[in-house]
Amino acid sequence: MERILYLAIIQAVSFFSFSASAQTTVKGHVVNERGEAVEYVSIGFEEDSVGVISDARGHFVLDIPAGRKDDLSFSHVSYQTETVPFHVYSQTNELTVKLKDKVVELSEVVIGKKSKPQTLSGKSWVGFGVAGFISGVSYTNNYEWGPIFSNSKDYVLSDILIMVKECLFEQCTLSFNVYEVHGQRFVNVLNMPIYQVVSPADNGKLLDVTPTENIVLKGTQKYCICLSIVDTKGKGAIYFPLTFKSSYARNTVKGKRRKLPACPSIMVKGYKMNDGYADGDEM
Repeated sequence: MERILYLAIIQAVSFFSFSASAQTTVKGHVVNERGEAVEYVSIGFEEDSVGVISDARGHFVLDIPAGRKDDLSFSHVSYQTETVPFHVYSQTNELTVKLKDKVVELSEVVIGKKSKPQTLSGKSWVGFGVAGFISGVSYTNNYEWGPIFSNSKDYVLSDILIMVKECLFEQCTLSFNVYEVHGQRFVNVLNMPIYQVVSPADNGKLLDVTPTENIVLKGTQKYCICLSIVDTKGKGAIYFPLTFKSSYARNTVKGKRRKLPACPSIMVKGYKMNDGYADGDEM
């Protein structure tokens, strides 16, 4: 089966303008207001693909092309975006960036015991290729990708199902974010991303990723559930079956996005709401 890489799709829609040149290096650490390390922060410039993701301990190393004097942007769905001017990051050997909390108010819901979760998106799994993330490619550092969907009723998100075709990393961490789509704006509805560790032992498996928060998906509201890769162990790649489903590929630093006619095979399930309550089995 032909492999259609995530990288190739993003290049095809002309998101990037990367050029090789002499580089300078910025090293640093990202923390929150309590001094705790912030994992998997997207770090980069607003106008191109130069970027990196902090590791699980909040550390990062970013190579910057010579002559660049733009502000660096630090973004994470759980925190307010922070920008650091050139005169600050260029004058230090070790940069510490503090992010302010961004609290998302979650709905109060009660899970009943009447019915099973219903499929909200991705029911058709007609595949025609493979999409994936590959190590050593800077273009994928700050991008996420996933299906667009909406429903006529209110639901509580219960499951995100993702089929792993092949994982060639020794281990990698996937991140899932849930957004309300308001025209050109993506509004995050999670307090924290949902993380899932994947290894070659998961090859060919359908993974069931469950949220730790009560996420109400409002009827008639358009949503996008985005997948990205935020950490890897060893070099390699991870591939998912590619399906015909409307999706968005989104730059997590710039917030810019492009609508695409296909996406990884992600299925979304939820419990139907009824008079302010959710009818469904407890997880």
